[in-house]
Amino acid sequence: MSQEQETQEEPGRAWWQWWAPLAMIAVFLVLPPAIYQAVSGTVLLGIMGGLTVLIALIDATTFRYSWTIFWVAGIAYFAAIEMYFNEGTWIYLPVVVLLALGASKLGAKLRKR
Repeated sequence: MSQEQETQEEPGRAWWQWWAPLAMIAVFLVLPPAIYQAVSGTVLLGIMGGLTVLIALIDATTFRYSWTIFWVAGIAYFAAIEMYFNEGTWIYLPVVVLLALGASKLGAKLRKR
């Protein structure tokens, strides 16, 4: 089977299914300045991690497993590091990507049931 046939068999996102990547961007670029005065850095990282898992899980169950969601999570977190956090928080970048990847794979398995 050629790469072109594989791509044609996988459905693209409908317009309403783009909420998940947009929500993932909002988690990392809008949420930190909105709540940083109210919570500690550890709590903020926990909230962002939890929302990452939730968004990736829902996206995979309503759409399908795709690379989009964890790429967006990684890029948005990297941008958030540059904008809001100190350089030492880069260590959480692989954690965020792996959380999104794992939740997306779990959501795809739940969708198949």
